[in-house]
Amino acid sequence: MAEIKAIVYESNTGFTKDYAELLSSIIKVPAIPVIDNSMIFDKREAVIFLGWVCAGKINGLRMARLKYNPMIIAAVGMTPMSDKYAFTLAQQNNIDVPFYYLQGGLHRERLKGFYKLMFRMVSRPILRKAEKGKSQLSENEQQMVSLIKNGGSFVCRENLEELIKKYEETKAMLKMA
Repeated sequence: MAEIKAIVYESNTGFTKDYAELLSSIIKVPAIPVIDNSMIFDKREAVIFLGWVCAGKINGLRMARLKYNPMIIAAVGMTPMSDKYAFTLAQQNNIDVPFYYLQGGLHRERLKGFYKLMFRMVSRPILRKAEKGKSQLSENEQQMVSLIKNGGSFVCRENLEELIKKYEETKAMLKMA
């Protein structure tokens, strides 16, 4: 295993794909969907994996682990970034390699079927709490209310900085091996 060959991703509403393509343009490694078989790699080739989060599960991670050797894993979701949330996701998904959580965003019009219904169920209590005004909302809750009401994207290079540093370290380590 000489180098990381690709950024492999699973995207639902496009934010994970946006991060994968942005990362690809920065580190000059191709970004491919996890289900894409057009690029021929040796089984268990080293990759960076990005997947979207739903109910604590990182979608596409199971397939990525079967087909590749994820050296760095990142999860993309609506929830504001926090170390506590990242730690919880890593535990729930049995991650034992460098892991990063990236806030993606929300475009309600891109949600389909079950995920649209699930979003409505999850967002209602947050909006009710905000409307009642009985308790002060935390900064994260305020950000979520704004995101639910207005949509938007948090995809940006700054959110990738730590992952890029880890990629550079991993690249140097793999060259020495």
